[in-house]
Amino acid sequence: MAVSGRRRFDDDKVVKYETAEKDFEVEVSRTLQKWCVTVYQLPDKQILVQDFFPERWKALARAQDFIRLLNQRKKKEEEGLSGSSADSDDY
Repeated sequence: MAVSGRRRFDDDKVVKYETAEKDFEVEVSRTLQKWCVTVYQLPDKQILVQDFFPERWKALARAQDFIRLLNQRKKKEEEGLSGSSADSDDY
């Protein structure tokens, strides 16, 4: 099967992911012949992290990793708050 030299339309599409609390956004876009993963802090869209990858699938995987880690961070903060109030009752 021959591979066409034409790029699929979806390959240049910007992909965005948001955290569950909508306080961070991760964007994957094509920039300077590479794929750029950018993490924004919302609502002012301040850039926290940028990383570049030669292949789109690697950039998408890293973006999903960032979203997973940011969502876990919020869960750990909530667990820490509930755990610290239980510990303070013991003293």
